[in-house]
Amino acid sequence: MSKFRRIGAGFCGTVWAEPDDSSAFKREDGGPGRSLTNDFEMHKRVIQSLEQLHALKKNNATIHETVTANAPPETSPTIITIPTCYRFITPADTDWWDTNLIRFPEGYTPCNVIHAQRIPPISQPVREFLIDTYCPPSIIAEIKASDTNRDCLIRPYLGRRRVLPTESSQNGDNGGPSSRRPPRQRAFFSLRNFPLHIDQMEQLGISYSDMEVYTRGMADALATMHFNAGIDANDVEFVLAPPPPPHNTALSSLSERDEYPVISNVLGTHMMWILDFDCCRDIAVDEEKGLEQVITAFLRNDPFYPRPSSSEDLWRVFRVRYIWTVQEIVRDRTDADKERLVTFAERFVKGVEEKEMEKMQRRVSS
Repeated sequence: MSKFRRIGAGFCGTVWAEPDDSSAFKREDGGPGRSLTNDFEMHKRVIQSLEQLHALKKNNATIHETVTANAPPETSPTIITIPTCYRFITPADTDWWDTNLIRFPEGYTPCNVIHAQRIPPISQPVREFLIDTYCPPSIIAEIKASDTNRDCLIRPYLGRRRVLPTESSQNGDNGGPSSRRPPRQRAFFSLRNFPLHIDQMEQLGISYSDMEVYTRGMADALATMHFNAGIDANDVEFVLAPPPPPHNTALSSLSERDEYPVISNVLGTHMMWILDFDCCRDIAVDEEKGLEQVITAFLRNDPFYPRPSSSEDLWRVFRVRYIWTVQEIVRDRTDADKERLVTFAERFVKGVEEKEMEKMQRRVSS
């Protein structure tokens, strides 16, 4: 029987793949305090919530009374998708371990494992393009030959730019190329969970309309996690990766090629995937504690979501889409519930803006 191949690692544990790349196995062998059980349960809730959102978007083709003049078209589909979760394996599942333990390296022992659909890696031509563009020249050949860099997923950082404002831009310059310091080139380079910042997207020629699609996908995901799944979305991750292969028939509708649109640009044909739910917690969407919880989770996460400090235009797209999707989710609730939940969503967005303003003011004053 062929060996599993390690394709990633995080605080919660290591991730392994089958040779045919159709499945991934996430082991609970990471840091203390991280729960694969919680990851699995939250993952299933997010799958269900996204299915509910998808059904709503099909049924509510036009919602003129709830959409502002700045909102995207009512029929605009979401690009967000999520890996199928197949099974939770425990150390007591002896039948599975008797067959599969030998597929891990020597010394590994049974533990909790999530068996899920593997997110397909970025294609070789796109990987080599990213290496040629961003890798230090002295290690390009080494990186292209590296086996680990086959496991490339792209983390879209719409909330951060690599370029840093100079003193002139802080004092009122328009922040053009002459007023920004270029990022320092690092000696280390890896394509695993490759961070692609908003200025890099601009540099690569990714259109603003594509960045809007990414933004709306994130807004849809966050709204449905807050108001369908009832969780804070703490520390979730978004990645850009290809759609699943058409021959894979074991997929849920959320990851089938004909159910969700794909984007084709310099990064190849891809979708936006959401993953990693082990840090998510329940929220109360009508309490001050719940409001503080979701604002904190948003700001502490890696900079996937747009922010006013990274792009005011994309932040407006995110804000409008988030509120609009919340309105879709609560459309059939009682009037009192709708008012309460939409107010919570509006206060969340305003709270993020206030925190961002405070941070920018501190940066200028320092």
